[in-house]
Amino acid sequence: MRWDGTGLPYIEPGDDFTECAGFLADAYDDEYALFSSIEPDSVEAAAKAGFMPMAVRLDTPTGPRSFLLPKLHLERCLLDPRLARVTRTASRESARYSFSLNAAFHDVALACVETHGNDWLVPELVDAFCVLHDGRAVRRVGFISVELWKAQERNTELVAGELGYLIGTAYASLTGFSRVSGAGTVQLATLGVTLAAAGARVWDLGMPIGYKLRLGGRVLPRARFMPMLRRAYEAGASSVRAALLPAAEAVSARGVIDMASCRLRKGDDR
Repeated sequence: MRWDGTGLPYIEPGDDFTECAGFLADAYDDEYALFSSIEPDSVEAAAKAGFMPMAVRLDTPTGPRSFLLPKLHLERCLLDPRLARVTRTASRESARYSFSLNAAFHDVALACVETHGNDWLVPELVDAFCVLHDGRAVRRVGFISVELWKAQERNTELVAGELGYLIGTAYASLTGFSRVSGAGTVQLATLGVTLAAAGARVWDLGMPIGYKLRLGGRVLPRARFMPMLRRAYEAGASSVRAALLPAAEAVSARGVIDMASCRLRKGDDR
Protein backbone atom coordinates (compact mmCIF):
# COMPACT_ATOMS: atom_id res chain seq x y z
CA MET A 1 0.00 0.00 0.00
CA ARG A 2 1.26 3.47 -0.88
CA TRP A 3 0.44 6.28 1.54
CA ASP A 4 2.61 9.22 2.55
CA GLY A 5 0.38 10.36 5.38
CA THR A 6 -1.60 12.74 3.18
CA GLY A 7 -4.30 12.20 0.57
CA LEU A 8 -5.87 8.83 -0.18
CA PRO A 9 -4.03 5.58 0.57
CA TYR A 10 -3.52 3.52 -2.59
CA ILE A 11 -3.94 -0.22 -2.12
CA GLU A 12 -1.83 -1.96 -4.77
CA PRO A 13 -2.44 -5.26 -6.57
CA GLY A 14 -1.12 -8.07 -4.41
CA ASP A 15 -1.69 -6.20 -1.15
CA ASP A 16 -3.64 -7.93 1.58
CA PHE A 17 -6.83 -5.91 2.12
CA THR A 18 -7.12 -7.14 5.72
CA GLU A 19 -3.60 -5.97 6.57
CA CYS A 20 -4.31 -2.62 4.91
CA ALA A 21 -7.53 -2.21 6.89
CA GLY A 22 -5.74 -3.01 10.14
CA PHE A 23 -3.06 -0.43 9.44
CA LEU A 24 -5.51 2.26 8.34
CA ALA A 25 -7.79 1.64 11.32
CA ASP A 26 -4.97 2.79 13.61
CA ALA A 27 -3.16 5.39 11.52
CA TYR A 28 -5.68 6.97 9.15
CA ASP A 29 -8.12 9.69 10.20
CA ASP A 30 -10.15 9.64 6.98
CA GLU A 31 -12.39 6.94 5.48
CA TYR A 32 -11.50 6.11 1.86
CA ALA A 33 -8.76 4.27 0.02
CA LEU A 34 -8.24 3.58 -3.69
CA PHE A 35 -7.68 0.34 -5.57
CA SER A 36 -6.97 0.13 -9.27
CA SER A 37 -9.60 -2.36 -10.45
CA ILE A 38 -13.22 -3.25 -9.74
CA GLU A 39 -13.25 -7.01 -10.07
CA PRO A 40 -15.47 -9.38 -8.09
CA ASP A 41 -12.46 -10.82 -6.23
CA SER A 42 -11.19 -7.40 -5.14
CA VAL A 43 -14.69 -6.30 -4.08
CA GLU A 44 -15.03 -9.48 -2.03
CA ALA A 45 -11.57 -9.02 -0.48
CA ALA A 46 -12.40 -5.45 0.52
CA ALA A 47 -15.65 -6.55 2.19
CA LYS A 48 -13.93 -9.40 4.06
CA ALA A 49 -11.39 -6.91 5.40
CA GLY A 50 -14.08 -4.71 6.95
CA PHE A 51 -14.23 -2.06 4.23
CA MET A 52 -17.56 -1.27 2.63
CA PRO A 53 -17.00 -1.60 -1.14
CA MET A 54 -17.75 1.58 -3.05
CA ALA A 55 -16.34 3.06 -6.26
CA VAL A 56 -15.53 6.35 -7.93
CA ARG A 57 -14.92 7.52 -11.49
CA LEU A 58 -11.89 9.82 -11.87
CA ASP A 59 -10.21 11.68 -14.69
CA THR A 60 -6.78 10.26 -15.44
CA PRO A 61 -4.13 11.15 -18.06
CA THR A 62 -5.58 8.38 -20.24
CA GLY A 63 -9.20 9.46 -19.72
CA PRO A 64 -11.98 8.77 -17.20
CA ARG A 65 -11.51 5.57 -15.22
CA SER A 66 -13.36 3.79 -12.44
CA PHE A 67 -11.60 2.77 -9.22
CA LEU A 68 -12.66 0.68 -6.27
CA LEU A 69 -13.12 3.01 -3.29
CA PRO A 70 -13.07 0.87 -0.13
CA LYS A 71 -14.60 2.79 2.77
CA LEU A 72 -13.45 2.27 6.33
CA HIS A 73 -15.83 4.43 8.34
CA LEU A 74 -14.58 6.42 11.30
CA GLU A 75 -17.87 5.41 12.92
CA ARG A 76 -20.33 2.67 12.00
CA CYS A 77 -23.84 1.95 13.10
CA LEU A 78 -24.14 -1.66 14.32
CA LEU A 79 -27.12 -3.54 15.70
CA ASP A 80 -27.90 -6.99 17.04
CA PRO A 81 -30.87 -7.95 14.80
CA ARG A 82 -32.62 -9.47 17.83
CA LEU A 83 -32.84 -5.95 19.26
CA ALA A 84 -34.15 -4.23 16.12
CA ARG A 85 -37.22 -2.13 16.86
CA VAL A 86 -40.44 -2.87 15.00
CA THR A 87 -42.80 0.05 15.46
CA ARG A 88 -46.55 -0.36 15.63
CA THR A 89 -46.82 1.62 12.40
CA ALA A 90 -44.40 -0.69 10.59
CA SER A 91 -46.22 -3.74 11.91
CA ARG A 92 -49.60 -2.38 10.81
CA GLU A 93 -48.37 -1.24 7.38
CA SER A 94 -46.62 -4.55 6.76
CA ALA A 95 -50.01 -6.14 6.02
CA ARG A 96 -49.94 -4.33 2.66
CA TYR A 97 -46.72 -5.96 1.47
CA SER A 98 -44.92 -9.19 0.74
CA PHE A 99 -41.23 -9.81 1.38
CA SER A 100 -38.59 -11.87 -0.42
CA LEU A 101 -34.86 -12.52 -0.57
CA ASN A 102 -32.74 -12.88 -3.71
CA ALA A 103 -35.77 -12.83 -6.02
CA ALA A 104 -34.83 -9.72 -8.03
CA PHE A 105 -31.20 -8.77 -7.40
CA HIS A 106 -30.71 -7.03 -10.74
CA ASP A 107 -33.96 -5.06 -10.41
CA VAL A 108 -33.01 -3.92 -6.90
CA ALA A 109 -29.56 -2.89 -8.14
CA LEU A 110 -31.08 -0.81 -10.95
CA ALA A 111 -33.54 0.81 -8.52
CA CYS A 112 -30.68 1.75 -6.20
CA VAL A 113 -28.82 3.40 -9.09
CA GLU A 114 -31.99 5.25 -10.10
CA THR A 115 -32.40 6.48 -6.53
CA HIS A 116 -28.81 7.38 -5.65
CA GLY A 117 -27.18 7.95 -9.03
CA ASN A 118 -23.96 6.38 -10.27
CA ASP A 119 -21.42 8.57 -8.49
CA TRP A 120 -20.32 5.55 -6.45
CA LEU A 121 -22.58 2.86 -7.91
CA VAL A 122 -20.60 2.90 -11.14
CA PRO A 123 -21.54 0.26 -13.73
CA GLU A 124 -18.40 -1.78 -13.08
CA LEU A 125 -19.23 -2.04 -9.38
CA VAL A 126 -22.84 -3.02 -10.02
CA ASP A 127 -21.60 -5.69 -12.45
CA ALA A 128 -19.23 -7.02 -9.77
CA PHE A 129 -22.07 -7.15 -7.24
CA CYS A 130 -24.16 -9.15 -9.71
CA VAL A 131 -21.34 -11.64 -10.31
CA LEU A 132 -20.84 -12.05 -6.56
CA HIS A 133 -24.57 -12.54 -6.08
CA ASP A 134 -24.70 -15.18 -8.80
CA GLY A 135 -21.82 -17.03 -7.10
CA ARG A 136 -22.97 -16.47 -3.52
CA ALA A 137 -23.29 -20.18 -2.75
CA VAL A 138 -19.52 -20.69 -3.08
CA ARG A 139 -18.21 -17.25 -2.15
CA ARG A 140 -17.03 -16.33 1.34
CA VAL A 141 -19.04 -13.12 0.98
CA GLY A 142 -22.65 -13.79 0.01
CA PHE A 143 -24.28 -10.86 -1.77
CA ILE A 144 -28.01 -10.66 -1.11
CA SER A 145 -30.99 -8.69 -2.35
CA VAL A 146 -33.98 -7.86 -0.19
CA GLU A 147 -37.33 -7.06 -1.82
CA LEU A 148 -40.61 -5.59 -0.64
CA TRP A 149 -43.58 -5.98 -2.97
CA LYS A 150 -47.04 -4.45 -3.14
CA ALA A 151 -49.92 -6.09 -4.97
CA GLN A 152 -51.42 -3.96 -7.73
CA GLU A 153 -54.50 -5.73 -9.12
CA ARG A 154 -53.01 -8.70 -11.00
CA ASN A 155 -49.43 -7.48 -10.81
CA THR A 156 -46.88 -6.99 -8.05
CA GLU A 157 -44.79 -3.85 -7.74
CA LEU A 158 -41.29 -3.68 -6.28
CA VAL A 159 -41.62 -0.78 -3.84
CA ALA A 160 -38.53 -1.05 -1.63
CA GLY A 161 -35.39 -3.12 -1.26
CA GLU A 162 -31.70 -3.21 -0.62
CA LEU A 163 -28.43 -4.85 -1.53
CA GLY A 164 -26.24 -6.28 1.19
CA TYR A 165 -23.82 -9.06 1.98
CA LEU A 166 -23.37 -11.81 4.53
CA ILE A 167 -20.03 -12.77 6.07
CA GLY A 168 -20.16 -15.30 8.89
CA THR A 169 -22.90 -14.12 11.22
CA ALA A 170 -22.67 -10.47 10.11
CA TYR A 171 -24.94 -8.90 7.52
CA ALA A 172 -24.11 -5.49 6.00
CA SER A 173 -26.74 -3.21 4.46
CA LEU A 174 -24.96 -1.64 1.51
CA THR A 175 -27.54 0.44 -0.35
CA GLY A 176 -31.30 0.56 -0.71
CA PHE A 177 -34.29 2.36 -2.14
CA SER A 178 -37.94 3.07 -1.43
CA ARG A 179 -40.61 4.18 -3.90
CA VAL A 180 -43.58 4.40 -1.52
CA SER A 181 -43.73 6.40 1.69
CA GLY A 182 -43.21 4.09 4.65
CA ALA A 183 -42.24 1.06 2.57
CA GLY A 184 -38.56 1.38 3.50
CA THR A 185 -39.41 1.22 7.18
CA VAL A 186 -41.44 -1.96 6.62
CA GLN A 187 -38.62 -3.48 4.57
CA LEU A 188 -36.08 -2.82 7.33
CA ALA A 189 -38.38 -4.12 10.06
CA THR A 190 -39.07 -7.32 8.14
CA LEU A 191 -35.41 -7.76 7.29
CA GLY A 192 -34.44 -7.30 10.93
CA VAL A 193 -36.66 -10.10 12.19
CA THR A 194 -35.55 -12.28 9.26
CA LEU A 195 -31.88 -11.77 10.18
CA ALA A 196 -32.60 -12.55 13.81
CA ALA A 197 -34.48 -15.73 12.94
CA ALA A 198 -31.64 -16.85 10.66
CA GLY A 199 -29.08 -16.48 13.46
CA ALA A 200 -27.27 -13.35 12.26
CA ARG A 201 -25.76 -11.56 15.25
CA VAL A 202 -24.37 -8.32 13.79
CA TRP A 203 -26.24 -6.00 11.44
CA ASP A 204 -23.77 -3.54 9.94
CA LEU A 205 -25.81 -0.51 8.93
CA GLY A 206 -22.87 1.61 7.73
CA MET A 207 -22.76 5.34 8.32
CA PRO A 208 -24.91 6.69 11.18
CA ILE A 209 -28.23 8.18 10.01
CA GLY A 210 -31.29 9.00 12.09
CA TYR A 211 -33.50 6.15 10.88
CA LYS A 212 -30.76 3.63 11.74
CA LEU A 213 -30.57 4.94 15.28
CA ARG A 214 -34.35 4.75 15.57
CA LEU A 215 -34.10 1.13 14.44
CA GLY A 216 -31.85 0.52 17.45
CA GLY A 217 -28.39 0.89 15.96
CA ARG A 218 -25.42 1.96 18.09
CA VAL A 219 -22.73 4.30 16.77
CA LEU A 220 -19.30 2.75 17.35
CA PRO A 221 -15.78 3.98 16.53
CA ARG A 222 -13.35 1.83 14.57
CA ALA A 223 -11.66 0.57 17.72
CA ARG A 224 -14.96 -1.05 18.71
CA PHE A 225 -16.70 -2.01 15.48
CA MET A 226 -13.71 -3.59 13.75
CA PRO A 227 -13.20 -6.32 16.43
CA MET A 228 -16.95 -6.98 16.50
CA LEU A 229 -17.01 -7.48 12.74
CA ARG A 230 -13.94 -9.73 12.79
CA ARG A 231 -15.49 -12.02 15.40
CA ALA A 232 -18.75 -12.22 13.47
CA TYR A 233 -16.93 -12.83 10.15
CA GLU A 234 -15.06 -15.78 11.66
CA ALA A 235 -18.09 -17.36 13.33
CA GLY A 236 -19.50 -20.58 11.93
CA ALA A 237 -22.50 -19.68 9.85
CA SER A 238 -23.73 -22.63 7.80
CA SER A 239 -27.27 -22.29 9.15
CA VAL A 240 -27.26 -18.53 8.58
CA ARG A 241 -26.11 -18.99 5.00
CA ALA A 242 -28.72 -21.69 4.43
CA ALA A 243 -31.43 -19.29 5.61
CA LEU A 244 -30.36 -16.14 3.79
CA LEU A 245 -28.56 -17.07 0.57
CA PRO A 246 -31.14 -19.11 -1.39
CA ALA A 247 -33.77 -17.37 -3.47
CA ALA A 248 -36.92 -17.18 -1.36
CA GLU A 249 -40.39 -16.60 -2.78
CA ALA A 250 -42.39 -13.66 -1.51
CA VAL A 251 -44.27 -14.20 1.74
CA SER A 252 -46.47 -11.92 3.83
CA ALA A 253 -44.36 -9.26 5.53
CA ARG A 254 -46.93 -9.12 8.32
CA GLY A 255 -46.66 -12.88 8.73
CA VAL A 256 -42.87 -12.64 9.11
CA ILE A 257 -43.17 -9.94 11.76
CA ASP A 258 -45.97 -11.69 13.63
CA MET A 259 -44.01 -14.94 13.70
CA ALA A 260 -41.06 -13.10 15.24
CA SER A 261 -43.32 -11.58 17.89
CA CYS A 262 -44.66 -15.03 18.69
CA ARG A 263 -41.12 -16.40 19.15
CA LEU A 264 -40.29 -13.54 21.53
CA ARG A 265 -43.40 -14.22 23.60
CA LYS A 266 -42.33 -17.86 23.90
CA GLY A 267 -38.83 -16.83 24.96
CA ASP A 268 -37.06 -18.14 21.85
CA ASP A 269 -33.63 -16.51 21.96
CA ARG A 270 -33.00 -16.89 18.26
